[in-house]
Amino acid sequence: MTRKPADPAPAPDGYLDKPITWLTSFPKSGNTWTRILLSNLLAHDYVDDDNFASLPGSISSNRRSFDQVTGLPSSDMTDDEIDLVRPDFYRALAVECTERQFVKVHDGYHDSGAGEPLFPAGCSFGAIYLVRHPYDVAVSYANHQGHENFDRIVKQMNHADHIMAGGRQSQLRQRTLGWKGHYLSWHEQRAIPLLTIRYEDMLADTAACLKQMAAFLALDEATDDAAIARAVEESRFEKLRAKEDAHGFREKPEKAGRFFNSGRSGDGRQRLSTEQRQRLYEHNREVMEELGYEP
Repeated sequence: MTRKPADPAPAPDGYLDKPITWLTSFPKSGNTWTRILLSNLLAHDYVDDDNFASLPGSISSNRRSFDQVTGLPSSDMTDDEIDLVRPDFYRALAVECTERQFVKVHDGYHDSGAGEPLFPAGCSFGAIYLVRHPYDVAVSYANHQGHENFDRIVKQMNHADHIMAGGRQSQLRQRTLGWKGHYLSWHEQRAIPLLTIRYEDMLADTAACLKQMAAFLALDEATDDAAIARAVEESRFEKLRAKEDAHGFREKPEKAGRFFNSGRSGDGRQRLSTEQRQRLYEHNREVMEELGYEP
């Protein structure tokens, strides 16, 4: 039976006591584009060509920030030990904030290992959840990893124990819980206000989705149609690709050809085999139907 998604809880009135907004998604679902849109919306008349997303904040798995804020050497800790400390890390980060923070998240919403959520509601203004058709995610995620082994990607997306980074890598471990598990984990929690945006809707009407996000975030720019239009124009994929060619993009993995590709919807249906699409659909059918994603 298809589960009816819960209505998002209203965002708190103020953000100084709860300064963190989580921008959460399974990898390659529009998270970076969203940060760029919000960055350009808040930039007003100034856009930094060298810094695509100048929003205050980082990524939830920032190892250097973890070490600096906690005073602990994460390289000497196990992934499980780090997870135990991460809620306190985010609380300490929030205490230091003098402005709202936008933190990119690829972790599913899960327990730290000590009986509390990894992401504490007490410092959370809300979360914007970005979701994309899993067929297109598979193609983009393979490109991100620098290969076209879609069988491997399908297995990762369907696996509840799928993780990113961790160990000795530059980022802390991120337990995604798989494509379906990631979505369900964030939508079944009720502690943090949540707004869900489909990538396909962002492509179809970027301005409307950006306006929806700005309203959720209680930004003054939510009612400024000119600011919304300027941010959308500055965030077009053609401009982002040109900027990447001219200046590079620091988030591009070494193995990836480029970070900003077509940004289209429908590549997965063309490039995945019938069997690969079927495996994704059979495993993720409940969520795909809930989101209106056709097999």
